[in-house]
Amino acid sequence: MLKRQLGTLFLATCLILTTVPAVLGSTSIDRTDVTNSGSQKSAGAENVMSKNSMGSTNNIPLASGLSEGVWDNCDFKKPAETWSADARKFGGEHGIVDLVVTQAHANKLAYVPFPFEKKGYIYSYAQTDLVEPYLKKFDEDGLKVILSIQPNGADVTDLIDIILSRYGHHKSVIGINVDMEWKLTGNPNHLTDREREAWLNKIQSYNPEFKLFLTNFNDYTYFPHDAKDVVILYDGEGSQNEILKEYRELASHFTTVGIYTGYSSDTPRTASHDSIMAAAPNTKYILHAIDD
Repeated sequence: MLKRQLGTLFLATCLILTTVPAVLGSTSIDRTDVTNSGSQKSAGAENVMSKNSMGSTNNIPLASGLSEGVWDNCDFKKPAETWSADARKFGGEHGIVDLVVTQAHANKLAYVPFPFEKKGYIYSYAQTDLVEPYLKKFDEDGLKVILSIQPNGADVTDLIDIILSRYGHHKSVIGINVDMEWKLTGNPNHLTDREREAWLNKIQSYNPEFKLFLTNFNDYTYFPHDAKDVVILYDGEGSQNEILKEYRELASHFTTVGIYTGYSSDTPRTASHDSIMAAAPNTKYILHAIDD
């Protein structure tokens, strides 16, 4: 599957890149090599809300402690009001937004959507802070927000500091998610217990209630051992039967888990609420990819 060709495919630039192409620092970047992406985790796809309407939980009571909502892959063209409505469509008062605030690009670079003087592999493409207005809206609407990073070659601890020093004060924020598909430091795509503890300690130095989310489409051996305040998110693609089979196996190794559903490569596109909960009763997060 194209998404699994790690090291050769990179995410498309955020939708807003064409309107604010400002990278701070002396190194120039040729954007032509990052605008064509094969990953289903790319921005710039068609609106598919009608196809995903079956996933709405407007009339379905959510399981105790379950948060359901949407995955926003660095899309700051779609208004915050629309993202908020989408999240509440799925999760109601427990609506959640997984907001990508660091996106992987070619040459191991990680782009952030706010002004920032480049540091190592971390670059900015924005002249203004694109994230802040969205978080203010999500705060107002009582949503929960996971701040997701796709670190590539960047130091994850540095990224956590950069992101939480800017946004950790928002009441909607509940933690940081590291997408391990784009973790190229250490043992790529894997995480050790030592790395987990370092990241979690850094996150909770900003707020002891924050959680560390870890995303991967691989099996449990790619993750560290289970731990308090760590949530495992599965984002496999393909046949829903196979996805749920793999999710069930992964979830059996951890206390708290979640799943992404609704990629355009999935067949059928969205797993039903009941089938997800049957596969993994310890599911606490369901995130819908409505605009991949």
